[in-house]
Amino acid sequence: MKSMRAKALFHINAHQSTIQEVKLPAADDRVIIQSLYSMISTGTELTVAKGEIANQFADRMAVPYMEGSFLLPIKYGYSMVGKVLSSGKYQNKIVHLLHPHQNECVVKLEDLMLVPNELPPLRAALTSNMETVVNAIWDSELSAGQTAVVCGFGNIGSLLAETLRIHFQVEVMVLEKNEWRINKARQLGFRVNESIQTSLAFHTTGTEKGLQTCIDLVEKEGKIIELSWYGNKQVNLQLGGSFHYDRKQIISSQVSSIPLKKQSEWNFAKRKQYVFELLSASAYDAYISQLIPFEESAQFFNHLRKNDNPEGLIWCIQY
Repeated sequence: MKSMRAKALFHINAHQSTIQEVKLPAADDRVIIQSLYSMISTGTELTVAKGEIANQFADRMAVPYMEGSFLLPIKYGYSMVGKVLSSGKYQNKIVHLLHPHQNECVVKLEDLMLVPNELPPLRAALTSNMETVVNAIWDSELSAGQTAVVCGFGNIGSLLAETLRIHFQVEVMVLEKNEWRINKARQLGFRVNESIQTSLAFHTTGTEKGLQTCIDLVEKEGKIIELSWYGNKQVNLQLGGSFHYDRKQIISSQVSSIPLKKQSEWNFAKRKQYVFELLSASAYDAYISQLIPFEESAQFFNHLRKNDNPEGLIWCIQY
């Protein structure tokens, strides 16, 4: 390695991101990674970039190898695919790891997960969001052939809708307000904003209106799987009427732990291998809207702060 320095994306304050040079730790018994792609999880990462993470959740929101704090500035991100440069059994292998957006990094061997040879590196960058999808499906305890609503067709919602459709044979109806995403969902073969009878809804919009729509929509004893992260925003809901009398359930789904009912047979490594298997379907390529050159990633976030509902589904940084 010629230099022990790299470049990383930092959110400096609530209004500005920039690329800065960082000092890398000595390799020693660690592994040197050349970054290839990293996924931008726009919902969570925009919340971080705007400094909207409440202090009491800082420890839970922390990710490996981040720098700074949620009070800003911060180096943040958590779904990277790279090539191992170090000598050893992993040399030249493609790996997935949790790491902020950075063009080169030095990490512990145990933090790497080998990407199967048949899985394209770009598609493998979707792994972390797909782990969120898997947890939500587990939490729903759905049955094959069931009908479900996905409210919000962003990066999580679109991956969830496709996974339900192709891997679980679930009939999916999408709820969406953004005109671009409505058209995109229809192009991809989904029913959109139609009337439907269902006992299961997945909510991903991060808005109280979206969650209220799901509560009002599901039938008696229906489930609403809540995937949204609200940061320090207040949420106001109407929980009278059908919510109480029809015994409806709002179930929180979050990726950082395996659901209790699954822990006897699943762990993080096994879940990630399962996600790799799901991502073997080339259909997921259609959900990557844009590759952003790493040098332009700061401008992307600066623009995202001003327009938090851009035309697109999933953005990945290319190094």
